[in-house]
Amino acid sequence: MATASGPAGALRRPPGVNAIASWESTTGLAQAARRSVLALVEAGVPVALVDYDYGAPRAPHRLPAQLRELPRGRPHGVDLFFLNVNEFHVIPESFLRPEPLARPVVVSWFWELSTLAPDLVRETRRVDEIWVASRFVAEVFERHATCPVAVVPCVVDDGPVGTDAGRCGHTGTAVDGSAGEAWQGGARRALGLPEDRFLVLCSFDASSTLARKNPLGAVEAYRRAFSPAERARRAHLVVKTINLATLPEAHLALARAVSDAGGTLLDTEMSDSQLAALTSACDVYLSLHRAEGFGLGIAEAMAAGRPVVATGYSGPCDFLDISTGCPVGYHTCAVDAGELRFNPAARNVYVAGETWAEPDVGEAARRLRMLYEHPAVRARLGASAAAVVGERFSSATVGRQMVERLEHVVARHVRARRAATGVPEEGARAGRT
Repeated sequence: MATASGPAGALRRPPGVNAIASWESTTGLAQAARRSVLALVEAGVPVALVDYDYGAPRAPHRLPAQLRELPRGRPHGVDLFFLNVNEFHVIPESFLRPEPLARPVVVSWFWELSTLAPDLVRETRRVDEIWVASRFVAEVFERHATCPVAVVPCVVDDGPVGTDAGRCGHTGTAVDGSAGEAWQGGARRALGLPEDRFLVLCSFDASSTLARKNPLGAVEAYRRAFSPAERARRAHLVVKTINLATLPEAHLALARAVSDAGGTLLDTEMSDSQLAALTSACDVYLSLHRAEGFGLGIAEAMAAGRPVVATGYSGPCDFLDISTGCPVGYHTCAVDAGELRFNPAARNVYVAGETWAEPDVGEAARRLRMLYEHPAVRARLGASAAAVVGERFSSATVGRQMVERLEHVVARHVRARRAATGVPEEGARAGRT
């Protein structure tokens, strides 16, 4: 069990955390929260869970046994919230700070645009420290927040998290016996995908908005990269989604585009191990997103040693460059209200006229073609990608970063409380204990 070292070299236990989230939620943020808490536990941090149900879809199997066994309540000295900035308004002040000056409030927030609406800026005033997953998001919050903003990336491991937990941003279910046996022959065979073709994978959660994830752009890049004859015999596109069936217009548009390109559309739940197997079965991972707070699907493909063709914009720029993959050029553009029609609820989050990226589809097609023709380049980029992601985003690495931030949070809180109450330093330390 990891511990932190004090000024005299003595070992001490890291600050304890009350982790607050909708723990059985199917959202990507909730899964990121589960991974973060597992990393905290592995780093030796005492953790208690508080479940805050704000109406997000829930699935009990999402919570792995390691977290289900943790104590409940708020016995520790730091509250760590995993409810996103656009959801944070649901938390009343009486719950956020039930005892004034008692605990610092830390939040883990994701964001994708380069600006914050005024109502979101107001939420930054309610907390003591903001954790974000990338430098791109940090720059956005630093322009508005008066509290510290720290980059604490997602945990990206090459193995499953929990028995049945889905990976971030995807829905997972337990694998029954017959399904498990089918997958033992490999993801391609289990899903009826061609085993002898160059496989391009694009995956996303449809509830994260088609306009932002831009799968239609990915399909167009694939279509340009390969001739009809090649798409029939040598290459194949797989678009893996969840929640698409709840969006009829989006489902129709994407299904038609994938069919016209000769590809396969999978709108289905998968277990953690199934999704990992599908990612490992592809030859190239493709993401022509318009904005990402981190880019977990990209990072997970890289962790699996797969070369990535992705928009060179926003969160993924922390780990995707010409040495680890194929970043695609872009120009900035305004959020199009017409495209947000595919996800009507997205209009409450992404305001038409705000800025994100429009990737160069032609360049993406050329990058796909290059990787198709040069297997040695695929192998080199995949190996480099796996090494970088494994070094920067393992649970051990991210766990250490979180412990360091928690120590800063506690020290700052003790100083502030001492200044506010006039308690001498030793008295403040005793109060914290």
